[in-house]
Amino acid sequence: MTRYIVAFLGLVTAGVGIWLIVIEQPKNAACNAAHPTLEQLATVGTNSTCTNIVWSYFGGFALVAFGALTVVVAAAMMRKTRRNKGPRRTVPIQYPYKNPYTKDPTAR
Repeated sequence: MTRYIVAFLGLVTAGVGIWLIVIEQPKNAACNAAHPTLEQLATVGTNSTCTNIVWSYFGGFALVAFGALTVVVAAAMMRKTRRNKGPRRTVPIQYPYKNPYTKDPTAR
């Protein structure tokens, strides 16, 4: 059950990251249009709005990467199977106890 929860959380994290990237894409394009070259960016600088957009855009990529990594780990966890497919609790094997200090009546 935990494996499925981890996979679900990984998908949700990646989904939120994709949502952030999609939402911030037009704003990022507008900031890039305002500063098309590196020379203009170096002389003019960036305003705080563009800086905030870059950070949320980066956060979206980070969430997508973390979500993908979580899904991969969950898939690896799901791939592992138990060796004993039977019930978890088994009856212990009972060996007959032989006291070495008593004489065995069947031995001759």
